[in-house]
Amino acid sequence: GQPRQFTHKSPERLLRDRTVLSTSAMDVLILLKYQNALIETKRWATEVADQIQDLVLRIYDTVADDNAWPNVLDQLVHRLGAQGCILFEWKNEGAEKWLTTPFFSEFYSADGLAYYLQKCAHLEARDQDVIRANTSVEDAFDLVDDAVIAKSKAELENQEHMKTLKRFGIFHRAAGVMNKDNRQLTMFSVQLNAARGPLNDKERDDLTRLLPHLAKALDLGMPIRRQLMERTGILAAIDQLSGGVCVLDQMGRVVVTNTEFQRQQDAYKLFRVRRDGSLDITDDKAAARLDKLMTDLGSHGIFGARPRKEAIITVEDSFLCLELSPLHRSDEIGSKAFIGFILFTTDTSRPITLDSSPMKDAFGLTTAELSVVDAIGGGMMNAQIADRRSRSVATVNAQVKSILSKSHCANRIQFVRMLMSFGATFLAKPG
Repeated sequence: GQPRQFTHKSPERLLRDRTVLSTSAMDVLILLKYQNALIETKRWATEVADQIQDLVLRIYDTVADDNAWPNVLDQLVHRLGAQGCILFEWKNEGAEKWLTTPFFSEFYSADGLAYYLQKCAHLEARDQDVIRANTSVEDAFDLVDDAVIAKSKAELENQEHMKTLKRFGIFHRAAGVMNKDNRQLTMFSVQLNAARGPLNDKERDDLTRLLPHLAKALDLGMPIRRQLMERTGILAAIDQLSGGVCVLDQMGRVVVTNTEFQRQQDAYKLFRVRRDGSLDITDDKAAARLDKLMTDLGSHGIFGARPRKEAIITVEDSFLCLELSPLHRSDEIGSKAFIGFILFTTDTSRPITLDSSPMKDAFGLTTAELSVVDAIGGGMMNAQIADRRSRSVATVNAQVKSILSKSHCANRIQFVRMLMSFGATFLAKPG
């Protein structure tokens, strides 16, 4: 006959079995081993979750402090077993346009990246165009491998910039558009050691969970970052910003506000400071969403590469949208131990200065629609636009509806918030 085989109950069945005394000694050993493994797995999962939460919080610290970016990118490199990370950003002045690397991990030096761009900027730009062409229109973050750049490994190796990268010990790369509203703005790129292959499924999943937080941090930090080119410290910058800023401690108490926030507070009566110093919002729905953002880290970064969709739209007659960033360990608020939040408030009824021309290609707008965009950016309502352009209100309403659809915006307030990705001037005008 067939040889005898020992059979044992599965660990899962043993855990459900109330008659442990009837099991064999071997079954008990298996049960104990399985229970220990479960304990270790839960402990490991808790450690990983804590590490990810800590990294997400550090990502949001970059909103107030650009100096936090290298450490954040270094942690990403370590988690992925990568060689380096770079955030590429396009700058333009008039007709001139050039590629920059404002933030990068410690593997690189500013001189080394300047050398790479001097030799290979045109090839890097070409690769980024291919990445953009392979990026979906959906909100979710798309991480695109270098397999789209060349048909084979040999073809990739023969490209001039890849030969330069190999001198850095780099071969495979993956990249993604950080803002799908303005795809020309910022590109994330991770570079892998030449001795290893492309990102595996686990690494891709890990990275795509974190990248929406990077996208949001970049988006919220943009106005502060531009202002800090001339000043040091967020507190020195916020009064020069055209948007409202309110810094809160971890209990929701107001630490400091800027002039524009105070103007909004007076104009709309949406904000109120309680006797204990905490901020009260009179719009119940907005208050509930803000409370969730302050208590649930998982409610941040849920719109992938369109972070402006996370903005809280308040009651219609206020024209305000609110956005919140956690602060974990900000040195910029005056205390290294400061933990709290930055609340950004945008009054979409006020004029903003912007270059709308890139939006024509970005969203396929007609010339007529582009002129409507300029008028919306100027703070005009539909009836005013119709009067100015000698068109019927119905025609302008239809044009605005078309613009919102093409730009993936749910309403006019969200659209005006989105305009800030297209060269809006963030500095408050004197007086």
